[in-house]
Amino acid sequence: MPDCRCEAGPLFSSGRARSMNIAPQKGPAVDKIDKLVFRIAVGFVGVGLLLAIVSTQRTNAGTEESASTGKTPSAINSTDQQFVRRVAASALMDVELGKLATKKALSNDVRTYGQQMVDDHSKAGDHLRQLAAKRGMTLAPKLPNGGLATRNRLSRFSGDQFDAAYMEEMLKDHKQDVEDFRRESRVTHDPDIRGFVTETLPILEDHLKKAEAIAPDVKAQRSALQKPSAAKLKLR
Repeated sequence: MPDCRCEAGPLFSSGRARSMNIAPQKGPAVDKIDKLVFRIAVGFVGVGLLLAIVSTQRTNAGTEESASTGKTPSAINSTDQQFVRRVAASALMDVELGKLATKKALSNDVRTYGQQMVDDHSKAGDHLRQLAAKRGMTLAPKLPNGGLATRNRLSRFSGDQFDAAYMEEMLKDHKQDVEDFRRESRVTHDPDIRGFVTETLPILEDHLKKAEAIAPDVKAQRSALQKPSAAKLKLR
């Protein structure tokens, strides 16, 4: 009987390897490339996570800032509110009377003073309205009844009579204003109100000094005009 044993040669071994899906072994160079690719992939993932964290933090910060700026402003307490309303009404009156002075005054000093009242008290009134609006407070846009009565009374005068009546009113008004502002500076704890008082008080003190200087001169001039001349006395 012939010998049927066959010697397994290279072809058999190769076919067996292919049929069993045995992958060929990788070399050192391939391992290095795989590790490099893995590290690069991990690096991209890390960068992506870092960017996501930064974006989230910025979004949260923006949300918190919007919430802080959009919150309802704190209300002004009752004492400060009364002060704000008094000053607003006084500023309106000083502007209106100042306009009268620029038209009706005889004295150049009185006309100049009236224009300064228009300029300075218009600015103070605008500042005060902005402050009040910021703090949720509404101010009357027109003169109160007392201010209207004063304006109507002075509007009936002219010449030296107007000068004397106007400066008397300014002297009284600014004495009251300066006293009111000094008192408010001692009692208020509101930073917005304190800032307004600090800015405006020196202006009012300057107004008072000028009124104290002009009023006596105007009064003396009016008295001189009212006195009868020597010629008239002789005729009597």
